[in-house]
Amino acid sequence: MKKIVILGGGIGGTIVANKLARKLSSEINKGNVEITVLDKKDYHVYQPSQLLVSLGIEDYDQLIRPERSLLEPTIKFYSGNKGDIRKIDLANHKVISADGTEYNYDYLIISTGSHLAWNEIKGYREHALSVWDLDDVLKIKQTLDSFKGGTIVVNVARLPIKCPVAPVELTLMLHDLLRKKGIRDKSRIIYTYPAPGVFGIKQANDLFTEMFKERRIEIVSEYVVDYVENNTLVSQSGDKIKFDLLFGVPPHKGADVLSGLEIADRRNWIDVDKYTLNVKGYDNVYAIGDTTNLPISKAGSVADFESGPVAENIAHDILGTSGKVLYDGSVFCFCVGGIGTSSYIRYNYDFVLPVITPTTTIWWMKLMYNRMYWSLTAKAVI
Repeated sequence: MKKIVILGGGIGGTIVANKLARKLSSEINKGNVEITVLDKKDYHVYQPSQLLVSLGIEDYDQLIRPERSLLEPTIKFYSGNKGDIRKIDLANHKVISADGTEYNYDYLIISTGSHLAWNEIKGYREHALSVWDLDDVLKIKQTLDSFKGGTIVVNVARLPIKCPVAPVELTLMLHDLLRKKGIRDKSRIIYTYPAPGVFGIKQANDLFTEMFKERRIEIVSEYVVDYVENNTLVSQSGDKIKFDLLFGVPPHKGADVLSGLEIADRRNWIDVDKYTLNVKGYDNVYAIGDTTNLPISKAGSVADFESGPVAENIAHDILGTSGKVLYDGSVFCFCVGGIGTSSYIRYNYDFVLPVITPTTTIWWMKLMYNRMYWSLTAKAVI
């Protein structure tokens, strides 16, 4: 029997598991293939909706589904101590969970995501709320409901981050929200970014920068926060910014279970081939989604695009059929231009499509897709 083990549910792990289950259904039914998904959590969060829920645009119950309900019935799923992987033994083709269970594999797919490293900046957790943190989502809504005016700072602490366009989206929607509450003139919005500009892709950066200027949103770029105290951001160069509300994007890193492995760097990002997504040095091990070191967005669409080639190539290998499918670096991200309008960013390793001015039509496409994600993308129907 060929055993496929997938570390991490979430967008990447769920989609690739379902694609494999469909491609290998006959072999699974014959008892020749077994697919196992392991995750500490027993629930699945659609993280792109956290921003909209925090601003009262979507309901909290749209965010979460039981992981088991999204997986094909033939897929084995273990959570809690059985799914919380504490050791990856690449030499012996096995992983070991918190309760000591060993899972042997013929193929391993690592989809353990990116994680918030709050404690790397002194005072950050005590002062900041973050739409990147599920526990903060409802707190942000409550805080904004009672906000009467003042200085709001949106701070991106370090790069890379998951959902990289979301800080820009948050900032633009905060402007609209404050205007609707009638307190925009009583408020300052300051956006700080640790690199030049407001976003990494030039076309999008040019568009967003102009939109910020039109809305009187202040930009402080190449601002690298050192610590936070007394409602004040202090940069590594000593520049201080006082705030009444701080919406932060904490530093990100790969999963702790990857720490110390030769396949991961000091931030626990995994070194993979940019086309095959094979972990360097291991033909039977793959990594997808946020956990890789690829120079592209850590976005849900990336995990989705990457799942196809990985599933195809493992299926070809098991079935003995020919063909090699390569990942071309595809990324697609909606980018909200405020409450009620949206654009999108589409690119791969070789090109960037023009970024169009946000429209109402694309906004509704985004909202519709957020609902369809559960029944279509997560279940690998499309």
